[in-house]
Amino acid sequence: MVNSTAIHLRDNDNAEGSNGKNSSSNDYAHKIHLKNLAYAEECGDREIKTNIHRNLGYQGSIEWSASEQARLFAALFYGGFITIWFSGYLADRFGPKLLIGIAVLDMSVCSLLSPVLVDLNYYAFFVARFLMGLGDGFIFPTVASANACWSPPADRSMMWAVSTVGNQIAAVFAMLFGSQLCAIQFLGGWRLIFLSFGAIGMTSFTLWTIFASNSPDESSWIGLKEKQMITASLTAGGSRKSISSRRLKTGKVPWSKMARSLPLYAGIIAQVNTSFCTTLLQSYLPTYLKDYLKLSLNENGLYSMIPFLTMIFSKIFYSIVADQLRKRHILTDTQCVKLFQAISNIGAATSAFCMAKFVTCGNPQLAIVFLLMWGMSFGANASGVFTQLLMIAPRYSGLISSFSTGFTYAVNGITQSFISAIIKHGAPSEWRTIWYILFGSNLFCAAFFILFASGKQQEWADVEELSRSEKQTENCQTDKNNLNNNIK
Repeated sequence: MVNSTAIHLRDNDNAEGSNGKNSSSNDYAHKIHLKNLAYAEECGDREIKTNIHRNLGYQGSIEWSASEQARLFAALFYGGFITIWFSGYLADRFGPKLLIGIAVLDMSVCSLLSPVLVDLNYYAFFVARFLMGLGDGFIFPTVASANACWSPPADRSMMWAVSTVGNQIAAVFAMLFGSQLCAIQFLGGWRLIFLSFGAIGMTSFTLWTIFASNSPDESSWIGLKEKQMITASLTAGGSRKSISSRRLKTGKVPWSKMARSLPLYAGIIAQVNTSFCTTLLQSYLPTYLKDYLKLSLNENGLYSMIPFLTMIFSKIFYSIVADQLRKRHILTDTQCVKLFQAISNIGAATSAFCMAKFVTCGNPQLAIVFLLMWGMSFGANASGVFTQLLMIAPRYSGLISSFSTGFTYAVNGITQSFISAIIKHGAPSEWRTIWYILFGSNLFCAAFFILFASGKQQEWADVEELSRSEKQTENCQTDKNNLNNNIK
């Protein structure tokens, strides 16, 4: 889509034209140039010169600078940052079905229109990305709300893993087939990506409208026995009344108690870290493989999909194990979520450290091992933080997801500028810095989660306590009404 070769040549011309105007910038660029020369010597014949990018399949007709590309990445987060804060509350209050449907429709239409808007001008495409972000802000919290309505407490790890595995499936298709579509001459290749995913989105919207429902009670696609089984499990778990009926009628939220909840903060920090890592991989792993490991377009697609493809299977595997450990009372809920979040973070940290320390363009095959390690470990977070956030307050699952995801949007929006500030020249040291940052963030997250997380439903989300509080309010109101009637 973007002609990186043309951008590189243009930047070189600009740098040459500015000689003498900014000596400090030129000195830094000269140091980077020397590092790259050493890197080129290390890489040998794998070093890609700017005039042979096309021979490896990298083509593009659009000349957008790195900063312009970063703004396009950030536009999605700007839009999502607006809607994310209230989307979960709306889902908890009115049900998730309609909200998810509107969000999917919005994103699908924007994707279908993107090829036309790109040809129109940069700002039209920026607006489309922003509008797509508005819809994206509804997805995660409303899915969390739907999970709380549908998933029996003993099966929440599996339910979350299955309902979110589409993220990894989409990433695999985008990485693998996206690179193949880019190599096609028809419509420039890259336009087919937007059209394909837009068509898939419209199909998903149609299926969702037909088959989805807010709760088991409203579904006409499951049998009576299945409804009774889900209802009984939710009732036994103490969440049925609050999730399926009461939460849609009451707006009382224990804000102050939520603000003082360390288990909630542990979950938010872990989710922010998960989103931060995922954003870096999805947005910058292909660039790393092209500019640092010097891989061809086809190799790039294959390498990029490895962590996401592995996570499809690891998420499901860990969720089965986690649910069985809880059902058989081998581990408590708290022990279980801490164990699997530790597997996720420590495994990802180890993988990131190895990518920084051992992988070079001279041994790109080694990256396969560490990317596999990343996917095998990182998938455990579905049975860690995401299960934990459903457990501590089922009544407010959508609201909590809104706020935790809201912080991830804020971090992701900053991340785009942060990474573009680090990756200025694509030097080896710059890419190693990124991997070391991932190493540190995962270690910190693991430590904080192990210390403060909990898998128990919190007192401020307890249904019986809420019922007593609301009953007292109702009694007070009744006494006032009786007093007023006596006075009259």
